[in-house]
Amino acid sequence: MRHPPTLHSGDIDWKSVRLLLFSADDAFRFLVRQTFRKLNVRDVLSTSVAADAQTFMGQSPDIALIDLETDPTAGFACLERVRGADAEIPVLVVARSDDKALMHPALKAGIEGAVPKRVSGHELAHRVSQTLKTPKRLPAPAEIKPRAPIVLEKVPPTPVKVEAAAPTPATAAAAPADGDALKRELAALTAKLGQSPVVSGKAPGGTMTGGHGTGSIGGGSMGGGSSAPVRPGGGTYGGADLPAAKGAGGGGLLVDDRPAASVKSGGKLDFDDFAVVAPKASGGKLIEDDGPAPAKRDQAIDLRQDARDQAAKKRAEDAKAKWKELLEEAGHETRTGKDVAALNVDAIVAEHGLWLTSKGGEGKRATFQGMDLAGADLSGAILANATFREVDLSDAHLVESRLDGADFRYAVMGAANLARAELGVAQLRHADLRLANLEGANLRGADLSGARLAGSKLEGADFGGVTLISADLCEADLSKVENLKQSQVEKALCDMKTKLPPGIFRPRKDED
Repeated sequence: MRHPPTLHSGDIDWKSVRLLLFSADDAFRFLVRQTFRKLNVRDVLSTSVAADAQTFMGQSPDIALIDLETDPTAGFACLERVRGADAEIPVLVVARSDDKALMHPALKAGIEGAVPKRVSGHELAHRVSQTLKTPKRLPAPAEIKPRAPIVLEKVPPTPVKVEAAAPTPATAAAAPADGDALKRELAALTAKLGQSPVVSGKAPGGTMTGGHGTGSIGGGSMGGGSSAPVRPGGGTYGGADLPAAKGAGGGGLLVDDRPAASVKSGGKLDFDDFAVVAPKASGGKLIEDDGPAPAKRDQAIDLRQDARDQAAKKRAEDAKAKWKELLEEAGHETRTGKDVAALNVDAIVAEHGLWLTSKGGEGKRATFQGMDLAGADLSGAILANATFREVDLSDAHLVESRLDGADFRYAVMGAANLARAELGVAQLRHADLRLANLEGANLRGADLSGARLAGSKLEGADFGGVTLISADLCEADLSKVENLKQSQVEKALCDMKTKLPPGIFRPRKDED
């Protein structure tokens, strides 16, 4: 059974619920974590990196909450990884239900619902609760059949042919036997009516004047008054005697039937002058299906991820060199731990990743408890929920490492480089972080009770929801940290050299 059991009252047993959260919006992640921690959930697996979804899926989350609005590309990449690991897990996406650009591909991937970005914690908990109780997959959008291909065919023009009407017996008997007699008879008749002589629709040099204008025929011209010309078979010409002009399609003339200059040949229009455009998959407006094929889209996502990995590796190398220079300038002597030489970082990270993805069935959890790893290089390593308890990580490099939920209790991390590391909800109780570099690190929800931070670099570090009970902030510079609250500082130990952000003040007990 995928969703957790309910209590006898019908409510969710939140203590058994593990929530997977993806969002590039730090404020939204903080809202979700705070909301569900108040409900005493088992765990909130929070990340802003799509690649982490595959790792966190190894911890068997009960429901996934994926933000598509902040970063749609990363959001859909995370959704694909979640569905690839578990096709049945309930998924709620953060998007407006009327946003077809986001909802259409999300419905095709398979989701159980959508919540808007601006949502209260109470409403969010209610939607997650209802989805866990009765997970129901939303139907995928109906496929629109493509239209038949448009094929243009060149139809030869229909020649206009005027045939004389068959003479009636009476007129046939009265018709002159020779052409000269016919000319004389017509000349006499037209002279009587006030017209110029006309024979077979031709005039040697006159003009033909109709009711609405003048036109030339052959080498001469015809003129006349209001009377119509006489048909050879008798009577006068009428509109029915002229065949209707036909267009290329066989019907009446349209605007598109006008002759145009050929694009390629330069003369008359040829078949090659018609560009046949392939119909869209939807037959109408462009939709997501008209984009790249899924295989190409996956390849593009992988290429972008590889580019991000290379960029992260380069940043880690630059940060390592810069931090080494700063320590040398400060006169700090770095050292290498006794267990570093025998440490196979790649193998340990690989085994740990397999342990996460297989839900503990394969691989091995990374455990470094009690080891001397001073100066070790773990930059960029994915070691979420690893154990570093009582480990000596002095002068170690953990730039941009994934250490969410890791156990660093009583660890020695003096002068360690943790720039931009992910330490969300990590256990750092009584950790020694003096002179450590935590610039840009994510410490949201971490427990720093009793930790020592004197002389550490904290610019840009996220302290949202960090527990600072009895944390030693003496001589620490927190003036440029983010999301630090007065209530957090009230429980910490400060002195006159402690620097805090504007609007945050040292506890009064320390000023007395």
